Amino acid sequence: MDHYVFHFGSGHEVTRSRLGGKGASLASLAAAGVVTPPGFVVTTEAFDAVLAQDGLRSRIEQTLRDIDPDDLAATERAGETIRRAVLGAQVPADVHRELDAAYRSLTAAYGREVPVAVRSSATAEDRADASGAGQQDTFLWVVGSGPVLDAVRRCWAGLFSSRAIVYRARHRIPSAGLSMAVVVQKMVPSRVAGVAMTLDPGDGDHSQVVIDASWGIGELLVSGEVTPDHYVVDKATLSPLRTTVSDKREELVADTRAGVLVRRQVEERRRTHRCLTPEEVSAVARLAITAEEHYGVPQDVEWAIDPELPGPDRAVLLQSRPETVWSGAPDDTPGQGRAAVAAGGTWDGTRGKRFPSPREIAAPPGAEGWERLYPYYLVFQEGLRATDERKFWFCDQQHWPKVLKPFETIGVEFSISYLGYYNNRYFLIPRAAGIECRIHHGYVYLSPVAVPAEAASARTSEFLRRAGHYYDNWDALLEQWKREVLGTIAELEQLDFAPLVDAVPFGQVESGAGPDPSDQLSDAYDRLIRLCRRSWQHHMEFLNLGYAAYLDFFEFCNHHFPGIPEAGIAAMVQGADMELFRPDDELKALAKLALALGVADPLRSTDDTDRRLAAVARAPRGQEWLTAWEEAQNPWFNFTSGNGFYGSDKYWLDHPSIPLGYIADYIDRLERGHDIDRHVDDLVAERAHITEEYCERLPPGTARDFTGKLDLARRVYPYVENHNFYIEHWTMGVFWRKVRQLSRMLHEAGFWEAPDDLLYLTRDEVRQVLFDYVSGWSAGTHAVGTAYWPEEVARRKAIVEALAGTRPEPALNEPPQHVAEPFTIMLWGATPNRMAAWLGGFESTRTVTGMTASPGTVEGVARVVTDADELRTVRDGDVLVAPIMAPSWSPVFGRIRAAVTDVGGMMSHAAIVCREYRLPAVTGTGNASTLIKTGQRIRVDGSRGIVTILD
Repeated sequence: MDHYVFHFGSGHEVTRSRLGGKGASLASLAAAGVVTPPGFVVTTEAFDAVLAQDGLRSRIEQTLRDIDPDDLAATERAGETIRRAVLGAQVPADVHRELDAAYRSLTAAYGREVPVAVRSSATAEDRADASGAGQQDTFLWVVGSGPVLDAVRRCWAGLFSSRAIVYRARHRIPSAGLSMAVVVQKMVPSRVAGVAMTLDPGDGDHSQVVIDASWGIGELLVSGEVTPDHYVVDKATLSPLRTTVSDKREELVADTRAGVLVRRQVEERRRTHRCLTPEEVSAVARLAITAEEHYGVPQDVEWAIDPELPGPDRAVLLQSRPETVWSGAPDDTPGQGRAAVAAGGTWDGTRGKRFPSPREIAAPPGAEGWERLYPYYLVFQEGLRATDERKFWFCDQQHWPKVLKPFETIGVEFSISYLGYYNNRYFLIPRAAGIECRIHHGYVYLSPVAVPAEAASARTSEFLRRAGHYYDNWDALLEQWKREVLGTIAELEQLDFAPLVDAVPFGQVESGAGPDPSDQLSDAYDRLIRLCRRSWQHHMEFLNLGYAAYLDFFEFCNHHFPGIPEAGIAAMVQGADMELFRPDDELKALAKLALALGVADPLRSTDDTDRRLAAVARAPRGQEWLTAWEEAQNPWFNFTSGNGFYGSDKYWLDHPSIPLGYIADYIDRLERGHDIDRHVDDLVAERAHITEEYCERLPPGTARDFTGKLDLARRVYPYVENHNFYIEHWTMGVFWRKVRQLSRMLHEAGFWEAPDDLLYLTRDEVRQVLFDYVSGWSAGTHAVGTAYWPEEVARRKAIVEALAGTRPEPALNEPPQHVAEPFTIMLWGATPNRMAAWLGGFESTRTVTGMTASPGTVEGVARVVTDADELRTVRDGDVLVAPIMAPSWSPVFGRIRAAVTDVGGMMSHAAIVCREYRLPAVTGTGNASTLIKTGQRIRVDGSRGIVTILD
């Protein structure tokens, strides 16, 4: 028996401490007779032998003991030092000898050196109390004994990546005694690949095995980009029950020499030919059944047909995990969880990797008990643990980038509620139901609810009838919508929260008691909440119809123009006349007017707002400019530098220094000869050229369909952004102004220390405070809350501050292999590829990938901005990098060369605004604002979704 190498199928004892998590899982499958890609494990003894030299282990452990996990820069420096030491350490001769012999033995059967996958297999991974998935390394298409050894070294060093170090520190996983095994497996250049389930996923029938298969490597199948053949097999007899052969247009194949995967069209003769023989169908079914017998629960299996394997049995299991919908098995049951075979290197994606569950993330120091700040239905409940942890949740930092104070959950609750209502109960959108929402550590996490395929088909005709009514009457219904929104705003404006009077007027005594002032106060608060709720009903009424029309056109183009860039599709609807750009257009007009009237100098002054405007008024034609300034404010200064979801957002109407600052900047740029206008005519000409080019490729009948879908998308597209001005900016601006008025009134009554502290209460607690206030007023005594709330608010402030000091996990639990809910992709960019990138964490890298949001390639100096207040630091020619970008950031878009965001899809605000300003953009990178530093020179390729750090 080799000491440093364990061969799969050798019959030797399988132990996690020797083989690591992946290695032990693979070995147990092989021992059970499951055919997997051939390979071996470099055991932990080999790693330990390397660290035993020259006191290396003790030096590493001392370095790790001194690390502060919250100091990411110091952690990265320490990790880099350790990794260099591990990579430079001498590999003992006997370790080298056994590894070389194992690789040669593996490749001997093929008569050549075959490519292998080299994967980390840490002893601490997949612990029951913490998941280290995504923390370690994988190297694919490695050929040759020397390169294999190099890859093994890099896996060993990967145990000390900054992300892995921080993760272990925060989860209190001791560094002492850590070890690493490494799995080496033959790559699988699949002739056919797919998935198999040991029950029917449609109805949970355990007597069947259901198989999906397609040509080539299976990534296109699991991502939903090809329609596979479908086989249903009787589990007892392996006899076929149903076979459906599909038109399989594309395949992914391995270029073994180049070590890459190549996407290509399937030739005509194979497209509609079944890709599995009856014997292969039986072999795949047997493979899945064996995995089920081994684990004791129904399995969801990935498999491939390896044409290079000797003998007739060429079906290999790439990965197996418990089925979780019908069997009710937890997604990663300790002891029998996912078999991390991980495809033998065929494709990886996010299979076998996951984000931590919410219960694996410790609260930051000082934030203990944070859950009690929020309503019970917004936090994960222990009684629903098994259900919640089978779902994938992603952090919606696009809308809620900061920790929410308790009162600020109102926007989350009402928006998510009405999104589900319109999707699922009003329009019956075929593929999208609602979205579940939770708050964890103060941040918002969403889990989209897709409609099952069978139900989606049943909803289609009714959706077309209901949505068709809106599309056919779009302009009239939209005008009605606008009148209702303006009516809601007017009702909000009428609300007033003034202190209760010392005594009611005598006239009220003469006319009879009637409603007392406290009743009016309580009613005003209830109306405030009702009107906010109504505004979010308005918000969601048309929104997903706008997305749905664009999505229908998007899918039509992808079907008829294979390979068309996503940005090319978006370009065909750009150049819309959108009201969301009006606030910025008003500022540009005011800047031009200031130069024409000779009042530019006082506007450039650094004095406060009142002094600047007074200086303008003293100018000969200053009053003319001030009149234009006043006229622009209603409604266009109902615009926030944030996004409308936070009580602390600054609105131009309340903070005129913000628009004055932008006007001064426009004046400066105009004087330097810059063109500050957004040339819509150029955008319209470009879209006409692109549209004509694609339309000419289609036969007449299909071209008519193309034109019809495009016309609808263009008609409804402006609403996708315009609603944002009317609701998030204007309506919510008035709402938060009234909330602050009420908060100041209660502050003056002694309920809390700071004027805006009401935000630290839930809206139901505010109702209790009002009753307390009224009771004290009626009796002529102090309200009880004046003794209770100051201390309680201070406690809550400390918790919110502690939560705000910690960056949220981008997602929770295991990501899905296929996202069926279309709006999740269009708005948030939450695709399997993006999730895989998010799992990459905080590793130092030169390349960041994301969504192709707006085409073009530029190079420039990065300016990382995490808050609207930092926009003043943006300089001409910068590349703006931020977690998110709000529509109100438009005034700086004329200064920048490109934009990069952490979150957002093709229809996110950042993507739409960048296309309208013709700026290259990459969205949904996951962590660009963390990896990229201000001052670094970067290249943004918006056509391919790639950001490269150049220095």
